Amino acid sequence: MRNTHDSEKGDLTHDIVAYVPDEHVVNTKALDEAQGREYDAAAAFFVDMASRPDAEQLMAPWTVEEEKAVVRKLDRIVLPLVTLSLFLGGTDKVILGTSATFGLRTDLHLVGQQYSWASSIIFFGSILTVFPQSWLCQRYPTGKIFSINVFCFGVMTFATMGAKNAGGLQAIRFILGMFEGLNTAGAGLVISMWWKKEEQGWRTVVVFNTFSSIANGVLSYAVQFYDPTKLLSRWQLLYLITGCVSVTVGIIDWICLPANPTKSWWLTDRQKYIATQRLAGNQTGMVNHTTKMNQVIEALLDVRTWLYFLISITLNIPNGGLGGFYSIVVSGLHFTVKETTLLNIPTGVIGWIAAMFWVTVARYTRQPLLCSMASVLVCLVGTIVLKVVPSTNTGGSLAALYIVYMYWAPYMTFGQLIMYANVGGTTKKVAVFGISYLGYCVGNLVGPQSFLAREAPSYTTAYTVMMAGYCVSILLMVLYGFLCWRDNKKKVVQEEQWRASIEGLEQDVAEEWKDLTDKQNPKFRYTY
Repeated sequence: MRNTHDSEKGDLTHDIVAYVPDEHVVNTKALDEAQGREYDAAAAFFVDMASRPDAEQLMAPWTVEEEKAVVRKLDRIVLPLVTLSLFLGGTDKVILGTSATFGLRTDLHLVGQQYSWASSIIFFGSILTVFPQSWLCQRYPTGKIFSINVFCFGVMTFATMGAKNAGGLQAIRFILGMFEGLNTAGAGLVISMWWKKEEQGWRTVVVFNTFSSIANGVLSYAVQFYDPTKLLSRWQLLYLITGCVSVTVGIIDWICLPANPTKSWWLTDRQKYIATQRLAGNQTGMVNHTTKMNQVIEALLDVRTWLYFLISITLNIPNGGLGGFYSIVVSGLHFTVKETTLLNIPTGVIGWIAAMFWVTVARYTRQPLLCSMASVLVCLVGTIVLKVVPSTNTGGSLAALYIVYMYWAPYMTFGQLIMYANVGGTTKKVAVFGISYLGYCVGNLVGPQSFLAREAPSYTTAYTVMMAGYCVSILLMVLYGFLCWRDNKKKVVQEEQWRASIEGLEQDVAEEWKDLTDKQNPKFRYTY
């Protein structure tokens, strides 16, 4: 690496030599402000570092030990903060189901489908704000946007304590969804800018965890030892506890969660360089703060985007339905309130273990799409058993219900293709993540509405809708795999033409830092 300063012209000319995995050395010369907006934030960061007198040492090839030290730091700070933020968002959402068993439906005089709408309406709020929130996450420091949202949905959790009727509960849940809209879509963007592709699998499962069911079960069991008063009922105490935790974590996020590796106050300059440059092999870039309409258009015209949307719908129908009705379904199997709250706990463990298992298998077999389809088949079998076995068969129904709770595994396994592997370009990522999250919301809206109050406790319509969704998702995944296989063949030709066009020419910046989309980057390959 060399760093030169042209004092006669009075400007800086940077000659960066950056390590790019199994590629040649590339140069970046004098990126001005306009180029900084065009390229990834990493490119501007490298230019800035190369202008420093100690650039030779800061940007020298790193050792394995140095990289491991950086990854450990990321895992100790970024991973817990993002995980806790999503965990609390999930907990604030699912405690509605337990609150129903603690008298919320009676206290608020909920009748007919009013409870179902209280469960569903949160996703209308998310749909309203997912794109504005995702744009804010791209345009401004990610950590600050995350922290504000966590703090605000904590405040709305507090507000739930004051609901007096169905309208008040639904209004609060709608606003709660407005602040939770960023969590799922934004976390994908965060993970893609901190870890390499091969590192993202199990970390995704950790971040998008199902432990909210565990927290819900433990807290709900503990709350039963509280003697209700006129001032505070048991379900209100549940909301008070979770609201306090969410607000506290929001404040911690504000202090500790940075925008991206180049802005981390807890990393040294050398570690910032390593944390950023090691992402080059992802071929998806880190982040660009400029919204590019051509990337938005590409996302809208890409068939894969709408496959993500449809698959997200089909895989999340059980999430929305069982998330709000699990406690009601279990209590319908003639369990007491205390037993029902304790039986909430295994669902989170089962969902998380299943997701971790299939993501691990996908990593080592390098067949994420086949693993996604296999995990869908498991959930389909569980749903069939749940529909066929009569509710009088308590053990069989409960076992089938636990199998169905593995629904998080296919969403996580396939979700990695959406969030990290197959979408390049920051603006396109934001658009695709937003559209796929709309699918997530639609699935979660359909789920509760398929649980018809008049069909309790069998809920035959709900189980039929879930089975249909799983069958459709498998067909859509087959189509997705075909498109990726076809386009990879085209990519081989595209890369050959690109290499011929640049032969003998000096590149201004490596392709991975030009904020190119997956279609624009000739070195990009789709994973399936």
